[in-house]
This record gives sequence, structure tokens and C-alpha cells, in this order.
Amino acid sequence: MTQVDRDKTAEGGGGHLRVLRTLLYWLRSDTSGNVLIITALCLVPLLMLIGSAVDISRATMAKSRLQNACDAASLAARRVMRNDTFEDSVSQTGRQFFSFNFPQGSFDTQNFEPQISRPTAGVVRVSAATRIHNQIMDMFGFESIPLQVSCDASLNFVNTDVVLVLDVTGSMADAVGGTAKIAALRSAVMALYDELAPIQAQLEAQGLRLRFGIVPYSSTVNVGRLLYAANSSYLTSTTNYQSRVANYNSSVYTANTPTSVGAWEYYSGSSGAGSSSPTSSTRSNSQCQTWVQASAIDGNQTAPTPRTVTSYGGTSTSSAYNATADFGWTGAPVTTGNNRSCRRWRTVTTTTYTTTYGFSNWTYRQVPYDTSQIIQPNGSMVIASSAGNTVATSSSYNLQQLAAVPGLTTTRLTWNGCIEERDTTTSIDGGTSLTIPSTANDLNINQIPSSDATRWHPAIPELVYTRTAGSTSATVNGNTSTTNWIMNYAANLGYYACPTEARRLRSWTRTDLQNYVNGLQPIGGTYHDIGMIWGARFISTGGVFADGCEQYNEMPCNRHVIFMTDGLQTAYCNVLTAYGIEQNDMRTTGAGSCPNQLARHEQRFRMICNATKNQNVSVWVIGFDTALNSNLTGCASNSNQASTSEDGPKLIARFREIGNQIGALRLVK
Repeated sequence: MTQVDRDKTAEGGGGHLRVLRTLLYWLRSDTSGNVLIITALCLVPLLMLIGSAVDISRATMAKSRLQNACDAASLAARRVMRNDTFEDSVSQTGRQFFSFNFPQGSFDTQNFEPQISRPTAGVVRVSAATRIHNQIMDMFGFESIPLQVSCDASLNFVNTDVVLVLDVTGSMADAVGGTAKIAALRSAVMALYDELAPIQAQLEAQGLRLRFGIVPYSSTVNVGRLLYAANSSYLTSTTNYQSRVANYNSSVYTANTPTSVGAWEYYSGSSGAGSSSPTSSTRSNSQCQTWVQASAIDGNQTAPTPRTVTSYGGTSTSSAYNATADFGWTGAPVTTGNNRSCRRWRTVTTTTYTTTYGFSNWTYRQVPYDTSQIIQPNGSMVIASSAGNTVATSSSYNLQQLAAVPGLTTTRLTWNGCIEERDTTTSIDGGTSLTIPSTANDLNINQIPSSDATRWHPAIPELVYTRTAGSTSATVNGNTSTTNWIMNYAANLGYYACPTEARRLRSWTRTDLQNYVNGLQPIGGTYHDIGMIWGARFISTGGVFADGCEQYNEMPCNRHVIFMTDGLQTAYCNVLTAYGIEQNDMRTTGAGSCPNQLARHEQRFRMICNATKNQNVSVWVIGFDTALNSNLTGCASNSNQASTSEDGPKLIARFREIGNQIGALRLVK
């Protein structure tokens, strides 16, 4: 700028000031008519105040939207960055997400180019700077406001464990939207896996892990083989079942082969029995013959008393009279004359009896069985299919003992791995308490078995017979009767359901997981409590498995349970469940009429949900084609983690969404 320019500028500035001074002097010296002018002058700062508020508000909204776009761009860019390598695809993805969420010119902003970089290992940074045009303050010389945002996204490397507790009850065979619900569930599980697969690979590259456990549940769970593998003493070797015994108390006498003892008997002076040694008494030849050929004497004893028959003969080999051997025989006391010594061969034949016992009737009651063999790998149990024949000892025989009776048809049973729960209490009566009683061993997540009360029992439906509710026993005749046998019901009715074997926490390949979920089959009733109990045990850091972790390779562990169901809790009196036959075992209700049974199981569910969350586990609940009641929504860690999915595509989307939320990707700035 030249000196002339500077002088002109100064002169111009001084001129404005002189005009302002003159105006103020004039207003002060002549007060008439000043109100209108003063009011007009006051409008200027007022307009500036309003205008600044409007423009600042627009700038604030624009920056908020700009920040959201920045966050989305950084997360998307970090997700596609593999092996910590910053490639063109990372920048391209970030810019695409930024432009989608904040198109150029939004809010009348100037065009700009987002800057995407990798400032440190594992971090993607997105920054952007632009200016927003002022709509009002521009009139006062303030054309625009600067806007700047920056955000970093990184993979928060933590170990992640996820246990899926999956409802595989009979209703999962129903179709929704033209697809069987069980098929939609299979697809949803795989969608979750696919969503987390990149995270799994990156965790493993850091020496960390992402694991899945799976608990399919219906009226019980299939965890018995897993328990045995962990410790064979976790299962009972003698187990009580609501079953029946064959009563054998009808005596049956079977004659044994007769035995005979023979010896000479000597006439002793009477027509009856003789003497065992020679005497001086004599008989004529004809009298001796008559005595020798006397009729046999039958004792006619009634079994089981031994029966004796005494017969007579001339010699030990012949029943005929033999004068030479019987009348005055050589060496007899009297060998000459018409009357001589007389003898005969006396044979005593004895028939003894073996006492056995035949089948009388069946008694239906709680019966102990030896389960020590069937719970072993490749183990089995042989039982009789009916009663019959005889036994040596009068007693009552269970089906296993009955198999030892000769001639009966037998069946060899194997165990499918489903269990009955350990001892519990009837004090859980449907109330509001979430405190688990000390005697409710079934709800104790981390308790190690130390007695039969704290051990689990193999569920063997082939042994189970029901009876009238509340009765301690019942009697039925007929050796081939199958009255009230639980197996009389068709398998698809769910009276003795056993779902697919559960899987403990582990790393999976996609093929292994796909093969597993393809094997899920819908059957049985909906017992939410048993599903959640075992979901809690699988994710726990203690207890019989202790698979869950607080830390692995010096890095923390995040633990999640995803609970999915297509219906509300059910409870049945006459179905074989994890709690036996409730109308006969009465483990949860204490009465055969099953009073308030549904409410009791619902309270158990609330208790176990609360206990699971208290283990620092994040619980997600999904209702599939069903509304969630307060029990189910309350089970989730928060309201955002309880949701419903009306059909298969929405279920798949929800599983994928959960996978996205529990993955390791995080905004760090």
C-alpha cells in the first residue's frame, strides 16, 4: 500500500468518525423527535443478536451431523482395514460413508475433502474442515463460520465369549413367512457368525479369542455327556425314577429228581415194619412172601414238604419174592424148618421240591436303578420288556433286575445324554424374590457336586411310568402290561423330549457351526428356566466347567448370553422334564396337583436371569414370532437388549445387529 493509499484510508476513517460525532452532538443538543431515530438505531444490534443465534444454531446442527458422518466413516474404514494395512479401499470406504451421511453442500456448507489416515497402529482417523454460510450475519460482514471434526476408530481387542441359548421346542417346526422357524434360526446363527468372523480373525492374530457355546433347550437339556467328560462323579450312579416293579410272590413248587435209599429189613414179629438187623422171629414161606410183597406206602406229603414212598421187594434189583434170598437165607438166624427167618428189600424214594416264585402284579412307584454303566461312554442298560417265569427269591424286581430272569424278552438301552436336574426346593412358589434359596441346588450356577443331592441324573424315559397325580404307588395286573408307560406317546408329542447335545465354549469354523445348527431339531415344551440355567453354567468362570474367563492372555473378556425363544414359559404335570414327572416327583411344587406350577418356573427363570447378570454377563433376549412378557424383557441386561423379530429375515437381521454391537470395533475419539 502506498502512502497515498494509507492517507486516503485514514482520511476516510476519520470522516466516518466526524459524521458520527456530529450526529451524536445533534441528538444531544436537540431532543425533539429523537425517539424514532433511537429506535431505528437499536434495531441494528437486535438484528445482529437474533441473526447470530440463528446462524450459530444452524452451525451447531451442521457440526453434529458432520460429527456423526465422521464417526460412521471411521468405523466403516476401520472395519475394512485388514492386518493393520492402510490400503486405498480403507480411504475409499471412509469417504463413501462420509458422503452418504453428509452430502456435499449440506446446510449450505462449502465443499471439502475428508482426510483419512492411520495415525497409529490399529487406528483409523477421519477429519474434515469446512465453513457454513451465515444467512443473517452475512449482512453484517460475517460471511461464514468454520466447522472442524475429527474422530478415531480402533479395534478394542478384548476376548469375547458368546453363549447362545436357543429354544428348539416343538413350535419351532411351525412356519412363519413361509419358512420353518427352525430353518430361520439356523440362518440367524450363521449370520451372527459371519458378522463376527472378521473380528475373530483379528483377535486370533493378536493371540486372543472369540468363542461360541450353544445350549439348545426344550423341557430339558442335553449336557450329560459333557458332565461325565468333565468328571464322572458329577452324575448319580444310582438313580430314582418314577417306574414300576414286578412283584414275584406266588409260590411255585417244582419236583426235583427223586432219590432212593434201599436196605434189608428183617421181620421182627409184627406184620408192619421190620428191623434193620436180623432177629429170631420167623415166618412160614407163604407168610414171608406176603410180607415181602407188601404194598408200597406213600407218605402223601404236600409240597414243599418232601414226599416219601416206601416200597418192598425180594432183592435190591427185583420186586419179586426170592425164597432163596428172603426165606432162611444163608447166614440167617433160623435157616431150617417150616418157619425160618424172613427179610425183604426196603426202598425209600424221596421227592423234594424247589420253591420259586411267579409274577403276581406290577407296583408303580419311585424305583432306584443302577445307572453306573449306562452313563459311561458306549455304556448301556439291559431291561426286561415284560414279566414272567419264576424267580428264586420272593421280592419286587425293577426292570433292570428283571432282565436277569431266564426266558424273558429284554431290551438294551443307551443314554442320549439328557439330564434331570439336581435337588431343589418347593419354597420357590412364584413370588417376587430374586434370592436363590440355599437348598435350590439346581439354580446354584457354580456349585461343585459333592453328594447325590448335588449331582445330576441321567434322564432315561424307557424306565418311566406315570401314575395318578399325587399317589405314592399304584398296582396293575398283567405281566405284559405297559400301562402309563411314557414311551406309549409318540416321540413328536414331546412327552420325553431330548434336544441336540449342547456345546461348551470353543472356537468354531464356519463348516463346523453350520453342520451343528443343521442338526437342531424342534421337539418338546418350553422351559425357559432350564435353558437359562445351563447358559449361565456355560458362560460362568466357575462351577463344573469354569469355561468363562475374566482375562485371557492378559486381556479382559467380554461375556454375552443371547437367549432366543418363540414362546412363553410352559409347565406340565405329566411330562418327563428336567424335574422328572412333576405330578409324581413333586420336586418344584411339593404336591401332585402341581399347584401354581407355571408361576414357580417363571420365578426360577427370573432368579437365574438375575444371577447370570450378576456374574458380569451381558444378556440379550430375542422373541421370535412372539411378544415378550415382563419376565423375558426383564431378563435382558437393558431394554435395548430385549427385542422381537416377527419373521425369519428380521431374526437374521437382529442376530447380525447383535454381532455388530458385541464385536470389538469401537470409537476411541
